[in-house]
Amino acid sequence: MSGKPKQIKWLLFAVIIFFIFVMLQVPAAWLISKFYKNNQTLQNVSGNIWRGQADWSKGQLKGSISWKSRPLDLLLMRLGADVEIHSGNTQLQGAVGYGLGKSLIIKSLNGQIAPETLKSIADWQWPNNAVQLKDLSLKYTKQQGFSQADGQLQWAGGELLYIFAQRQDRMNVPSLIGKLADDQGKLQIDVRDPREQKMMNLQLDAELMLDVQLTQRLLMNIPSYEGKAGLDTYVISTRQPMLKGGF
Repeated sequence: MSGKPKQIKWLLFAVIIFFIFVMLQVPAAWLISKFYKNNQTLQNVSGNIWRGQADWSKGQLKGSISWKSRPLDLLLMRLGADVEIHSGNTQLQGAVGYGLGKSLIIKSLNGQIAPETLKSIADWQWPNNAVQLKDLSLKYTKQQGFSQADGQLQWAGGELLYIFAQRQDRMNVPSLIGKLADDQGKLQIDVRDPREQKMMNLQLDAELMLDVQLTQRLLMNIPSYEGKAGLDTYVISTRQPMLKGGF
């Protein structure tokens, strides 16, 4: 009698594995057309749920994305895939998951964000150096915001031409290192120079509004700047949407 329950368990396990295998073979293009009827982001979709690729566009940005599913993530009650994203000289690779509560999970994201991609955040003339991402991880839900944030950003800096108060100015941006953390649902990036001196603070809330605070020390890299304050004092604060046109 005890052998039958074990056989039933193994049979159910085999049926579940077979069902997952069949689902992974569903063409990705069919799935997108079925559940993403107003798709204007993905084009030229090929492959299936298990492995595939597509071209994408968002505003002025264009690129490609490829993915390979992570079936074991289903045991954690979420959909997951290893992804690679390209847009010009921007290259990102890491693990992405979508779980219960409409949560977005990013793990071990590495790569670089090129100047032409940074222009989608602010239409300035950025230095030629890309922002380097090292082992970025976070969890995001629209209701609760950010959690489990970790990782580092590095930027070699250079000359930045920007618009402020309707006039163009420039800053000789030093090398910067930003460390990710989360606090009460907000993503925080503490940005310092290689000597661990405070330069700026970035904070992103659940609505993807970005708060930027700049210290006196950073602003002293602007030749025309004449303000006076303690070097660690935040003297400029701004708030704006993270991405143009929303997310």
